[in-house]
Amino acid sequence: MFKEFHHQVRGHGHLRDGTPVQDRTKYLSRGGVQVLCLADGAGSASHSEFGAQAVVDEACAMLVDRFAEFSASDDGARVKVELLDQLVSKLNNVATRHGVKPGDLASTFLCVAVSGERFLGAHVGDGVVGYVKNGQLKVISAPDNSEFANQTTFVTSGRALETMRLFRGALDGVAGFVLMSDGTGESLFDARTGELAGACEKLIAAVGSAPAELSKTSKHTKRLRRLMDLKIRNATKDDCSIGILGRTLSS
Repeated sequence: MFKEFHHQVRGHGHLRDGTPVQDRTKYLSRGGVQVLCLADGAGSASHSEFGAQAVVDEACAMLVDRFAEFSASDDGARVKVELLDQLVSKLNNVATRHGVKPGDLASTFLCVAVSGERFLGAHVGDGVVGYVKNGQLKVISAPDNSEFANQTTFVTSGRALETMRLFRGALDGVAGFVLMSDGTGESLFDARTGELAGACEKLIAAVGSAPAELSKTSKHTKRLRRLMDLKIRNATKDDCSIGILGRTLSS
């Protein structure tokens, strides 16, 4: 089993203009399946915080229930269609409830799910998914920023299915995963080289080696939150969010 940590913090720019935090993270564990999701609400969308919350809620519930089916499927295209269709359906319902258009709920989407000796994940938009495998820190899915750093694809975008990335594999040698929004990426991802900062490996190790499950009040959790709230947030005006799965591999 993996231990987990996830956190989002309001950016300095949003504090100044009164905008609520638009990033959302969520973790769900049930029936031997662990799911970690992250969504970064679009700054240009009026109700993106509600959309980001809906996306992480729906994706966690869906992947816990359908991990075995999705991880074993030979039809990755169908998996992407079913996952995106359910997220969009959820957003349509939330948009109706709030009296807005689905595009007003726009957000990115990143997730990793693990069970047994398999993992699967998906990614729409910017942000980064990485992991440590066989002692090496690697990017699984880099940001989708089109031609410009401040433009990306959202779950509600017309190109969402076309650009969605689905990744699956074995957990052999995998010590952990890290998901981050673009705000966090300003500290932990080098867009020029396409590489994650070495600190990501240390963060995964810190989560995986924690003496017990990371509760909201544990010493380890408080230390990780302090890192997000101070050092990482101070490197950007944007909201910052991160999700980490970590475990200690037997030698």
